[in-house]
Amino acid sequence: MTLLRREDGVIIIAVLWICALTMWFALQIGAESRLQGEEQVHGHRRSQALYLAIGGCFEALARMGEPLDLGLGRTAEESWQPNGKPHLVQYETGQAVVIIEAEGRKVNVNITPPEQLRLVLERAGMAEADAERLADLVADFTDPDDFQRLHGGEKDYYESQGVPYPPFNGPLLSLDQMLLIPGMTPQLFYGYQNAPPEQNPYGGFWDAALPASGSLFSLLTVHGRNQLILDEEPWDELEEKIITWEKGGIYRILSLGRSFNGPPSVLMWLIVRYTSDGEKPYEVLYRKIL
Repeated sequence: MTLLRREDGVIIIAVLWICALTMWFALQIGAESRLQGEEQVHGHRRSQALYLAIGGCFEALARMGEPLDLGLGRTAEESWQPNGKPHLVQYETGQAVVIIEAEGRKVNVNITPPEQLRLVLERAGMAEADAERLADLVADFTDPDDFQRLHGGEKDYYESQGVPYPPFNGPLLSLDQMLLIPGMTPQLFYGYQNAPPEQNPYGGFWDAALPASGSLFSLLTVHGRNQLILDEEPWDELEEKIITWEKGGIYRILSLGRSFNGPPSVLMWLIVRYTSDGEKPYEVLYRKIL
């Protein structure tokens, strides 16, 4: 009798273990299925946002060269200028926020001297000592010689820091190559953490994917000859000037796609030259999905 009870007890314990294992496997399968479903939804929303951003880019390209609003009833949405103001394009599945800026208003990091670059870095929120050091690092990264500035770094410095490449010793081909320079972080470059949404000039168009207006991304360029912007006029006065399309001018287009189904947003970055003639009055110099 005792033996039978023991066997019954073993059977009950075995059944309980089997039930527990079955429940555990069911929970794991359910969790994995849920994660796969969330990934699929995330991918679908990102694809939607990407196509919305592409649509915003084509909208901006189609509006290049539009005349100024001279008080004849045209609204700002009907007359797009490269003045950095956001424009909203509505689609059936979402919207695109489009911003166009003139690269000629920005400081060319390839040719501006370190002392002026330091002022730009300070405007982006860096302390004076940190800005001076990073300005020297940027200058040594782009100049053709091997002479190391006081706070800069040449090949030996990169090796000592464990960086698997030497400085370019040549001009940057795209602005985001600044992220290859030691000490340059995405937070500093794009300014994602510099200002809360309520202080962002994009207003109701603000999105976490948009670089801050006072970031290095928004202040610098690798195009044009503008290196004296800080000495010529204060930034605040420049921001009030009327900016129009110029033949041969180089412009930055940011198009943020947002699906009505929810995040994530997708930001497209184009650099284009306005040629003003021909079937396609522009030349795309650079494109990237941020």
